[in-house]
Order: sequence, then C-alpha cells, then structure tokens
Amino acid sequence: MNRVATVLLCCVMTMAVVGFFVGIGDGVPKPDGISPSNLNSLPPSDIFPSNPRLLPALSYSEMASSAMGPTKAWQATRQSLPQTEYDLYTKIEPSEAQKVASSRLRASRRAYNGAPPIIPHPVENTNDAACYACHSGGVKLEGLKASVMSHAYLANCVQCHAPMAPAPFQSIDATVETTFVGLPAPKEGQRAFPGAPPTIPHSRWMRENCNACHGGPHGWAGMESTHPWRTNCVQCHAPSATLDQMPESEVVPMLPPLDVVTAKVGAGTPQ
Repeated sequence: MNRVATVLLCCVMTMAVVGFFVGIGDGVPKPDGISPSNLNSLPPSDIFPSNPRLLPALSYSEMASSAMGPTKAWQATRQSLPQTEYDLYTKIEPSEAQKVASSRLRASRRAYNGAPPIIPHPVENTNDAACYACHSGGVKLEGLKASVMSHAYLANCVQCHAPMAPAPFQSIDATVETTFVGLPAPKEGQRAFPGAPPTIPHSRWMRENCNACHGGPHGWAGMESTHPWRTNCVQCHAPSATLDQMPESEVVPMLPPLDVVTAKVGAGTPQ
C-alpha cells in the first residue's frame, strides 16, 4: 500500500514540474488577434465578447484621468439647467387682476408686510448651496418657478426664512394667537406730478435686486416693469425718504451705541 502511494505521489510531482516549465515557455495567454500594443485602444466588447461590461485593468496612475462606471459623465463643474431665453424688449402690459393675485400670494407667505417670506417647500437633508442653486437665477422646472433672491447671498437662509415643519410634524397646528396687525402692503408709489416716475413705496433694505419682483422673466405677474432693459432703477425712481433714511436723532437699527472715547496725546492734544 505504501508503495502505491509513493508511485502516485511521484507521478503528481512530475506532472506539476512539467506543467510549470510548459507554462513558462508558452508565456501569458492572450485573446486571439489582440496584441498588447492595441489592447487599450479597443472597446471592452471586442476584448471580452462574452461580457461587454468588463473593463480593462488600468494602472494606478491612469485611474485619476480615466472615466469609469455609470458616473463617467459626471463633471466637477456645476451644470446649469437649460432655461428659455428672455427678450428684454418684448412689450409688457401689466394686468391689475394679476397684480392683485400676486399680492395675495406674496402676503400669504409672510407673517406681515416686510417680514421674510417662509420657505413653502421641504428643505430637509439640504443646505444653503442648494437654495442658491435655484434661487440665485430663478430656475424654472416642471411648471414651477423659483423666486429670485432680492438681496445679496447670505450663508444661512433659515436664519430669516422659516422652513416648513418636518414631515412627522406637518399635521400639528402650531399657530399662535396674536393681536399684532401689520401695515398693509403698498399698492403703488406716489408721483411728484402726472407722468413722473413713481417713487419706491417700500424700503430697499434687503431688496436691492429690483428685478427679483419687477423685472425680467422672474418678476411677479402684474408687477413687471415695462422697461426691464434699464439697469439702474433708482436713477429715475426715488427711494422713500421716510423708509430708507433715518433722522440724525434716531439710532441706527441693529447696531450697538457708539461710545466715542478721546485720549490725550502729548501736550493735551485730543485724538
């Protein structure tokens, strides 16, 4: 019995040694008709007809500059959604009925006139960059239009704009009773004389971008400017002296009192 086992073991070792040297002599097996010089230039379906989803192996130095997988079309630069072109010189005739409807919708999103509008859609699992992506240029998508920011970009949108309640709490009535009544929104600005440009009937603080409501393709229906090609609104429309200018006796809001300290330098010279 031991003699038979010894003979079998010798045969296995002999076949292993012979196979090793035969494999070295034949070299690395290659698909028929493909040489190493044109291997990387052929599509995977030509190299592996049975499995076209296989990709040829790349060196580590080539991986950073190679497009692979289902996200190969992804780019590091932000892509803009296609928007329809707007003709600045199209004749605009504002409608009084549309203006009333826009004013009613605008008021429904504010606690009172002049308050920051609430966010009328969920903002969970998002950030301020996502807000800016739609509201910086007024993206139109699926029949919806994002309102354009009327002020410069600030880094914390929900600091002023209250978001909707999270999904589990949207059915809870969180209204608070109050007797506060804000001033009604102005309907139009006064004119110095018939035919004069109307004054701006509201404060321009946080409303520096007039086109957000009144101009271009993003204006509210009924509130659009009839001359959106003008680039400097305050050149003709004077701001309100009452709303935008403070008398000297008033304290500038949102600033602490300024204490002017005088110090003597040298021979009593104040500084």
